Amino acid sequence: MAALLEVLASIPAAVWSGLLGALLALSGVLLSNRSNTQRLKVQLAHDAAEKAKERTATLRRETCLRTVEALANVSAFLGGLPQADLAKANATEALQGFLAAAARLQLVGEPKTALLVSELAAAYGELLLRLMVDLQPMQLLRAEIAVCDAFHDKAQAEINRLLGEMSKLDEAAQPNPAVFQALGRTLDFHRDRAAELNAERIRHGLRFAELQAVFIRHLFAEMKHIGAQQIPVLVEIRRDLGLGGDLTAYRSQLEAQHQRVAEQLDRTLAALQAGATAALGDAAA
Repeated sequence: MAALLEVLASIPAAVWSGLLGALLALSGVLLSNRSNTQRLKVQLAHDAAEKAKERTATLRRETCLRTVEALANVSAFLGGLPQADLAKANATEALQGFLAAAARLQLVGEPKTALLVSELAAAYGELLLRLMVDLQPMQLLRAEIAVCDAFHDKAQAEINRLLGEMSKLDEAAQPNPAVFQALGRTLDFHRDRAAELNAERIRHGLRFAELQAVFIRHLFAEMKHIGAQQIPVLVEIRRDLGLGGDLTAYRSQLEAQHQRVAEQLDRTLAALQAGATAALGDAAA
């Protein structure tokens, strides 16, 4: 031990100074590396969190905008239901598009937005089921009108063919009374049949128009209530998107617009009702 101390004591002070400087430098490097490592971990965690927020915001924005666009198409879809062929696979494509967008928004939207969108989607689904009661007889009439159109076109084609045959006989200067009379009888039959089909088609068309007026009145009355449900949905979607502006003022603006539309719907319903009453009076007379 004494020998070790003597050896250490024999080491010049300059060497000790160098060793001490080296130790201090090494300690500084280690502390700096540790600090840099901690800062890097914090930065990576922050970047990951920001990227997750950005992905969520992007997904939410795309979903919200798609839902609003699909919502705008639903009203047009409902108004065109009487003319739509519900037997086709894509007949309810617009409503299905809104329901799908609403389902996605319920996953990525804020809880309040998800709840309001869920209630609105359910309201539209229930409305479609109620409207089916009005749509069923109209769909049957559309089928009857299509059948009348097909047979009327066929009868008209036969009329044109027979007239052509009779014209050929006249132009050939080879009169054949028996053939001409047979063609005439067949021509009269197809003309009578075409007239019957046309009259039947007109009756179905008039009945279809009456049912369509009833459908429109029911739809207008329903849309007044659903329109009120759309207002909080739009307000919450705007909030989720983080758009600037006074949301209270935005809501008031939407409510004022809804009130004007509701008043116009009332006037339109009254006009439709008056027209239906007048038509019934004329029919009775």
